[in-house]
Amino acid sequence: MREPPPPMMSAPMMMDRKKIMIAAVIALGLLFLMVGAMLVDLSKTVLPSTATPDQVIAQENLGRVWGPLVAHFGIFLFVLGLFAAAVYAEDLDVFVRLFLLIVAFVALLLVLANSPTIFG
Repeated sequence: MREPPPPMMSAPMMMDRKKIMIAAVIALGLLFLMVGAMLVDLSKTVLPSTATPDQVIAQENLGRVWGPLVAHFGIFLFVLGLFAAAVYAEDLDVFVRLFLLIVAFVALLLVLANSPTIFG
């Protein structure tokens, strides 16, 4: 009688759920950063001379409240995703994991320093 064949291994290109979630968090963070920057830029458009005071206030709120709020949530997700990739992706090289931690730290410093490069 013959031996049973060895168990099949999954393809090395397949990503497990952990890696997919980390990639999704990083991508969502970048998406929210983009949307926040778009809201801030949208608030700088010139209103027509017939704009009501409510429209002027809404446009100011767009640039001073909603844009930075969305962008800060995006940078939070981005830093969280980078940190999660550095900690939970065990198959990465040590230097890649260190680089991810350094990039997450620099992104966090940009937020803490309230750098104008985030919002243009």
